[in-house]
Amino acid sequence: MPFLFMVVGMLAGALICMLVISTTLATGSFRIPTLEKQNAALARQQQELQQQVSQDQVPSVIAQRAQQLGMKPVQQLEFLNVKTGKISSNAATGSTAQIDVPGYTP
Repeated sequence: MPFLFMVVGMLAGALICMLVISTTLATGSFRIPTLEKQNAALARQQQELQQQVSQDQVPSVIAQRAQQLGMKPVQQLEFLNVKTGKISSNAATGSTAQIDVPGYTP
């Protein structure tokens, strides 16, 4: 008799475990489509933002925005001597300088 109760108890425990596992899996399967939709929406948003960033990096757009902010193109280069604190320009000294700054074209 005790053996029979033990077997029935083990079967009942196994059935309860199976019920809990199947319920958990069913709950997760309902969340999958929602998460896939969110993932697709975030992927579209990321693509739009990357496209906007690439459009904003065009030199003409940067120049236009700089002009809107009141910035002006450099007409004459000026150099600051850190030791003396004086500002000098190429026209004043008659010398030319090689400027190695990425993106700068005089």
